[in-house]
Amino acid sequence: MRLLETEIVIDAPPQTVWAVLDDIGRYSEWNPALPALRGRTTVGQGIVGTLRQPNVPEREVTPTITRIVGARELRWLSQAPGGVFSAEHIFILEPTGNGSTRVRHNEIFDGPMADERWPSIDTNLRTAYLDLNRALKARAEALRDETAVLHPAVEQDISASPVGAFTARCKCASEPVEITVDQAVAHNHLCGCSKCWKPAGAAFAQIAVVPAGSISVVAHGDKLEAVDVTQKIERHRCKSCGTHMVGKVSDPDHHFYGLEFVHPELATDERQPKIEFAAFVSSLVESGMPATSMASVRGALAQAEIPAYDAFSPELMDIIAWHKVKLAKAASQLAASVS
Repeated sequence: MRLLETEIVIDAPPQTVWAVLDDIGRYSEWNPALPALRGRTTVGQGIVGTLRQPNVPEREVTPTITRIVGARELRWLSQAPGGVFSAEHIFILEPTGNGSTRVRHNEIFDGPMADERWPSIDTNLRTAYLDLNRALKARAEALRDETAVLHPAVEQDISASPVGAFTARCKCASEPVEITVDQAVAHNHLCGCSKCWKPAGAAFAQIAVVPAGSISVVAHGDKLEAVDVTQKIERHRCKSCGTHMVGKVSDPDHHFYGLEFVHPELATDERQPKIEFAAFVSSLVESGMPATSMASVRGALAQAEIPAYDAFSPELMDIIAWHKVKLAKAASQLAASVS
């Protein structure tokens, strides 16, 4: 058995380094040693690609993924017929404690041909892997320095939550849909889910709630349409510009029944309530944001002092959980009374 060991420290979190390594379809953009890989990085799956190293002809590789520990370890194994040669490629990511990542990039060679090939492996392949390490470092650190555009409201001065009646309009230049809200908003937050309307260029939507009945459509209500009537929160948007104006809940058993949803950014007086938290942050990936950008998104939220959650805030999650308990208790009591 022979072991080829290389190592590099990357000034980026493991999450970012992992996102680069796991996105094999984009290796052609940065990886000099493995410029083309195809397949799915799932344990047991085979992938196909090209290996390049100095002084050695380019060759096809067809390894099988053998181990994945998200943001910590990636391994694949290449084997020659008859057991004469095998190579286990290993990336181990170790958090350093200061926001950086130590990458141990190794490969274990075994079989009768391992010793025969070792002089070339120890020189040519080592050079290729050192080049790969440096390219990985450059890629991850560049992504770390990306600027995430969260939402225009994050950059605005916070005055006070709109109180009493405030007016909101859609984005139409003429005949905009206009609503009035006669209550102050609550639970104002950024949302990364795929259902909420987001202004152009923003990663997040901005959503808040008011008691049901607080919102009145006062102009051009005929332009409103339901986005998806099958959703529990029925969002209504302007048919012309696509701006979401109000969300309603008609199911009396839903945990948000009795509330309506509104976008505070649309207030005509431009007063902005405090953004309390960011919800469904990881859902940005499901909506199309590259996983490699998520560390910069979370970093921007931290810099703006906006707590980030991958569901709702803990306060709302506790309320939702208790609501489920209430429904279960009511169902149990109903069943007992019937019996």
